[in-house]
Amino acid sequence: MSRVVVHKRAAKFLENLPIPAKTRIKSALSQLASDPFNYPGLIRMAGDWTGYYRIRVGSLRIIFWFDENEDILYIDHIGNRGDVYKK
Repeated sequence: MSRVVVHKRAAKFLENLPIPAKTRIKSALSQLASDPFNYPGLIRMAGDWTGYYRIRVGSLRIIFWFDENEDILYIDHIGNRGDVYKK
C-alpha cells in the first residue's frame, strides 16, 4: 500500500465536506493507495496537467500524481468539477 500525502488545500476542502461525502472520498483514497492505476474511471490528464491523474467521486474530482520510485501518492486537489481544474 502506497503512502498518501494530501496537500493542505485538499485536506481543508475534505475537512469541510458533509460526513457522507467525506466517507466516500476517504474510501476512494484508500482504494487508490492500494493500487493507484487500477481505479475505475481513472483519467490521465493532459496539457498543463500532464503527469497528473484524476478520478471522479460523485460530483467531486480528486487530482493526484504518483511517485513510483518512492511509492507515494500525492493528492493535490479535491473539489467540485468546475473549480478543481483552476490552478
